[in-house]
Amino acid sequence: MKNIKAITFITTAALLVFLAACNKMEDFHAKYIKDGEIIYTTKLDSVQTFAGYQRVQIVGLLKEAFGVKEIIIYWNDRQDSLITSYTKENDLDTVSIIIPDLEEKSYLFEIYTSDGAGHRSVMVQAFATSYGDRYRSALYPRTVKTYYIQNADTLGMHFLPADELELHSEVRYTDTSGSEIVLNITTKQSTGLLPAYSSGIDIRSWYLPEKTAIDSFPSDWRTTEVGIYHSSGVFNHPLTGPRNYSMDKAVVRLDERTFETDYADMGQYGYRMKLRVLDNNNVLVLPVGETPSNLEADGVSTYDPDAHRFDLKTKYEATLGYRNVTETLVKK
Repeated sequence: MKNIKAITFITTAALLVFLAACNKMEDFHAKYIKDGEIIYTTKLDSVQTFAGYQRVQIVGLLKEAFGVKEIIIYWNDRQDSLITSYTKENDLDTVSIIIPDLEEKSYLFEIYTSDGAGHRSVMVQAFATSYGDRYRSALYPRTVKTYYIQNADTLGMHFLPADELELHSEVRYTDTSGSEIVLNITTKQSTGLLPAYSSGIDIRSWYLPEKTAIDSFPSDWRTTEVGIYHSSGVFNHPLTGPRNYSMDKAVVRLDERTFETDYADMGQYGYRMKLRVLDNNNVLVLPVGETPSNLEADGVSTYDPDAHRFDLKTKYEATLGYRNVTETLVKK
């Protein structure tokens, strides 16, 4: 009987402690809902952001958002905001919002949904970058490694590999009929052909600032002066003797006094040369590409600016002795 009384006493005490705790919890809860229970609307879920030109795109999901009437977005420490209306269409809706007219920089966005009656969702944060003219000004056209003559009226171009974020390039030139032609060069192409080429090559490339960006950006046009020259010359080999050649060549003007083209008839092997016209119109011939670095003058090389003509005399030493080359280049 003593045991029964003891158990009854302990049980009664525990019940009193439990009831007291419940009263305290109710008092604590009442403190924070004295103005009414807090109601949260459905938050925007699975949020993704996409960069653009002076804008960003925010995409997310709303699931069973029966009470949601609008979506509110803040940025710049809540100095700027955007409110867009929402109408439920399905139990799971995809929401896409464009934020325009943004300065070129990165942003932290705070996103809420609202029922229009003062109730909001919990906050969702998202980062995104808006790109502009500062980014665009840093872009360069895809680099052309060499120009070459494909056939009598077609100029060819060898490109270096495209940048990872490059989309494509455009090549603009004037053909022999005087028409302006624009060619599209994909990133997978390593060469390009310009049929009936006459003059004036402009190149620009289009880029994405990020792989998922919604806008692409063009580089500035880069102009390259490429002339078609007829080449005739003699390549003297110490073992096999003289070898005559006659062909057309693409000559690239790098600046007012510097040109670049294939060396002799060895362009197919990567032999190239740079022609630097001096003040007295003598020409300094420099090796480029696979041309031996010991290339040197074998007499005086000259340039006639009125006739657009180069007369070149060079040599280089290799197995069995010197190779001597005399060559005349005349613009067509």
